[in-house]
Amino acid sequence: MKPRYWFVIAGVTVVIALIVGLVMIFAGGGGARGYVQQNYTRAAHLDIAGDDDNAAYTSPKPPRTVAAEITAKWRPQAQSTDASGVYLRYSDDAVIIQPHGAGSVIHLMDADRAYRHYHSHVGHVWGWSSTRGETFRGGGPGVGK
Repeated sequence: MKPRYWFVIAGVTVVIALIVGLVMIFAGGGGARGYVQQNYTRAAHLDIAGDDDNAAYTSPKPPRTVAAEITAKWRPQAQSTDASGVYLRYSDDAVIIQPHGAGSVIHLMDADRAYRHYHSHVGHVWGWSSTRGETFRGGGPGVGK
């Protein structure tokens, strides 16, 4: 009887650990978006107007320092830096870090929208790939050839 008792305890422990892990993953703690949400100060008054998916955060640190903190935890797929700020692209999200007073404003937004909004800053570096693949050239005979 004793060996069964330990298997039950081990099974319950595994289930609890799995539940805790899933809660942590789906509670917004994952990815660059979750990192920014947990480590920087929310500043709704700096959200970009007309963009429901945009959320602004602030940091007293300069943009390059903030970018280094974020990329140390979550490596971006593409990164661009110019005088206006640091632009990080992840699979679904973009993190835009720009000077704001003595610190930074950090904008979290959908990667597609960020590309359209900041194209002049990131178009040469981010590139873009459609969900159909980069070699897709249109449909029908003679189209896009």
